Formats: sequence, C-alpha cells, structure tokens
Amino acid sequence: MKFVFRWAFRAFVVLLVLVIGLVLLKDDIARSLLESRIHAETGLEAKIGRFEIGLFTPTLTVENFKLYNPPDFGGAPFVDLPELHLEYDRNAALEGRLRLKLLRVHLAEVSVVESKDGRRNIYALQQDVEKRHKARGPREAPSLEFAGIDTLNFTIGKVRLTNLKQPGKDTELDIGLKNQVVNNVKSGKDLTGALLNALLAKGVTIFEDGTVGARGAPKVPGKSAEKGGKKPLDGLKLPGTK
Repeated sequence: MKFVFRWAFRAFVVLLVLVIGLVLLKDDIARSLLESRIHAETGLEAKIGRFEIGLFTPTLTVENFKLYNPPDFGGAPFVDLPELHLEYDRNAALEGRLRLKLLRVHLAEVSVVESKDGRRNIYALQQDVEKRHKARGPREAPSLEFAGIDTLNFTIGKVRLTNLKQPGKDTELDIGLKNQVVNNVKSGKDLTGALLNALLAKGVTIFEDGTVGARGAPKVPGKSAEKGGKKPLDGLKLPGTK
C-alpha cells in the first residue's frame, strides 16, 4: 500500500511539473502559432517579441510585432507595432460576443515601398491575400460576433516611403498621433471615421484619388495610381456626413 501511495505521489509531482511547464510555455507556443498563422494568411514573415495571454485576467498583449516585406520589396520591416494590448469582456465571450473593454494600439511605422518594376507593397499584399483566400475556399464564420470597443487608445508614428528605383532617397510622413482616445466604437465604420477625423485634425489629408499627404510632406500614392485600382475612399463617409 505504501508503494502505491509513493507511486501516486511521484506521478502527481511529475504531472504538476508538466502543467507548470505548459503554463510557462503557453505564451511561447501561442506566439509561434500566431507567427505561423500570419505567414499562412499573408505570405509575409512575422516576428513577435512578446506574446502574453492573461491566465487569470481577460487580457492579451503583443509587443514588438514586425511584419516584413518580401524580397521584391527590399525585405525590410513593413509594419512596426511596438504594442497591442486588449482587455475583453469574459462574460460576453462566453455568450459568443467579442466586446473589448480596452484596445490600445501603438503603430510606430508603416513602410510603403515601390519595387523596381513599379509595384507597391500595400497593393501586392492585398492581392496576395485575396488569392490565398480564394484558393483556400469558403471558411466558417467567426465564432465570436464583434460587440464593440468601450475604449480605444491609438498611437500612430510615421509612414516611410521607399522607391527601390532610387535607393537612398527615402522620405517620411510624420503622422504624430499620440494616445488618441475614442469611446464606444460599435462598428468598423466608427473605427475608420475616428481614425480619419484624427488624421484630419493633425493636418494629414486623404484625397479623393486615394493619395495621402501632410503639410510640408510629399503625398503617399493611393491605389488609383495602380491600373484598374479602386479609390481607397470609395463608399467611405465620415460621421455626420451625407
């Protein structure tokens, strides 16, 4: 009988060590899975410095996320996101709804690159993602229905423009939005409208043809510059406009 208890105790200790190890490794495992999923969806290399899922709190934090351009566009970082932190409503999640109490996003830099053959990375990415989705076929609807964001806090740094035909002549568009707070975001249109209003308030203009510019800075070419492309603002209206 003593042998049985001794064996059971040792088994319990081994199981406890395994559980503790999985808890300690869960963030690393989740980070690797997320990097792989992003690569599968976009074809781009993704690196995440830190990924933490709250064990006892309904939180998720991503730090030092970088999405890299493919070789045709120089291979440098495409998106530099130092922080994405969210706190979600656990009760709503149990009911199948995604309600964020807080979403904090710090986008430090986006790099718009024109390749030597005249293509732009932002549109090449969009086309590649669409091709991947079509090849994969229809997918099941998301299990969680979006139910809004109580508080959105966003910081946007700059847009870097690089033309590989003219190396060494990079230009920057300083957006300079810091800790902008928007409450009660109920839809994607609310989110887009809040972002556009914040950009306009900083002197950043999004033109009808899709170009983006700021006082004293060059314009960032819009999609209308691509053959057959639609204007990025087609069908988009700011809140309060007809």
